Amino acid sequence: MWTLLIIAVIAWTVFVQVQARRQLDVLVPLSEKAAAEAVTSLFGVTWSQVEGRGHLNFKPRLRRHAPTLSISFEPEGTGKCQVSIWTSAWKTQYGVMAHAQLAWRKKRSVANRIQQVPTQPQQWSRGT
Repeated sequence: MWTLLIIAVIAWTVFVQVQARRQLDVLVPLSEKAAAEAVTSLFGVTWSQVEGRGHLNFKPRLRRHAPTLSISFEPEGTGKCQVSIWTSAWKTQYGVMAHAQLAWRKKRSVANRIQQVPTQPQQWSRGT
């Protein structure tokens, strides 16, 4: 029983560590400016904007040795933008990233919510 529990904890830790270090790329039907505004609105008062490698970089305020999440925007054709989200800086202890689960969850949350941002409705008129 204990062996199985230890194996499960180690597997979960490895999974979270790998996912926290992976870059997520999302294609959204927004301009770079609109995507940047949408991403900025997803980080509340507990996150601060910091210097970093991306166009936008955020770090949690209330965490010691917190990772930095970076977001970059690249235009993809007419009215679309590729949003890249990655953990650009972190501290490790014994090879384990501090707050890896926080970084993984926030990256997933931003990627999922940026895809759900409504685009501006197109102008159309009813034919007669």
